Amino acid sequence: MKKQIGIRKGQYGFCPSPVITLVFILLFSILVAPSATENALPCSFNSPQSMISADPPKLNLTYYTPTNRIETTVLSDSSIAGDHVILRAEWTVSVVNRSRLRVFAPAIPTSLSIEKDTNILEIDTRSLGNNATCLINSTAWLTNGSVISQVFQNVFIGNFFVPRVTVITPNGGEVWTGVNTIRWLGSDINTDETLHYDVRISSDSGLTFVTIASSLTQKWFDWNCSLYDKSDTYLVEIRVTDGIYFSSDRSNNPFTAGEIISNWTTTTTSTTTSNGTTLLDSRVAIFVAILVISSAVMALAVYYVARKWF
Repeated sequence: MKKQIGIRKGQYGFCPSPVITLVFILLFSILVAPSATENALPCSFNSPQSMISADPPKLNLTYYTPTNRIETTVLSDSSIAGDHVILRAEWTVSVVNRSRLRVFAPAIPTSLSIEKDTNILEIDTRSLGNNATCLINSTAWLTNGSVISQVFQNVFIGNFFVPRVTVITPNGGEVWTGVNTIRWLGSDINTDETLHYDVRISSDSGLTFVTIASSLTQKWFDWNCSLYDKSDTYLVEIRVTDGIYFSSDRSNNPFTAGEIISNWTTTTTSTTTSNGTTLLDSRVAIFVAILVISSAVMALAVYYVARKWF
């Protein structure tokens, strides 16, 4: 009888055996646990914040030029310059599936922007059109939908340089008549620019200048000085521009040019040398004549007064 009662208690659950308990736990883990796991995945791994903190993207901003391909790091307050400065922004992790690079120059004002489905972007900043202090902003879109940005402030970008010019001839001491060729040298670090030159002449040793040719692209000019007054005080000045910046150079010393003899010079000389003595003699003769006449009048007056009283 005791054996049968023990069996009945086990069958009705009053005292379940260890085997039955283990089977129940296994069935519960198979049927219920998968659904619980699936509900937890989006919260654990698809959260943007958890992914960024686990593997944060890093931005590497550099620049180079066509003549110097070595990349140099760009930071806030950097000063960079060259002929066609190219900015390169690279996000270093594979979770970036799109990025944008923007350069803004408030003083011009203008901006450059590029956006592509890649983690590497480049911009030729010469398209800004002038040198300027810029704000650089790089943005990345991640595969989990997050968006991150990094800003660089007060970055000076110089793509344009002052052109140089040097007068070759005349450079002082020459004697020119008729047609002569003025020559100069011009250069600029910006190799793809077209420089324009103005030719200016001074006849008073550089006090004033007159432009005789403008916007030339060649480095010479034929000057006909035959219609100019002959003088030894001429200077040549060449002015160059790249469309933004200007510079100039002059002859080191005055030179002689021209063929016309000034009339006022001849007249002044003639008056001083030829007529000076004659003019002086005439003034002396008039003074002497006035003195003699006045003396005679005074003598007659004295004579008549004396005769009346005596």
